[in-house]
Amino acid sequence: MLLFSTVLFVDGNPVGYQVFEENDQLILNPAENPSREIVPPRLSASQSSGSWKVEGTLNRDLIDQVIEDINYSNCLPKNGLSAAP
Repeated sequence: MLLFSTVLFVDGNPVGYQVFEENDQLILNPAENPSREIVPPRLSASQSSGSWKVEGTLNRDLIDQVIEDINYSNCLPKNGLSAAP
C-alpha cells in the first residue's frame, strides 16, 4: 500500500521516492528516470528496538533523510509498524 511520496537527495541529486508498506517494513522505491546520471538505491526501513533501521545504503546522510521523513510523516498507520509484541 502506498503511504506517501518524498524527495531524497542522493549524492546531492533530488530523487523522487514512493514509500510503501510491505510485510511490517517500509519500502522506498526511486522514481524511474532513464536520463539520470546516478543510480539511486532501493531502500527499506523497519523498526528495531524502538528505532528505525534503514537498509540499502551505507550513506549516513541518506539514512538520516529517510528516518526524518518517516518520523515526520502523518501517513503512517498508528497501530502498524510497532516494535511491541
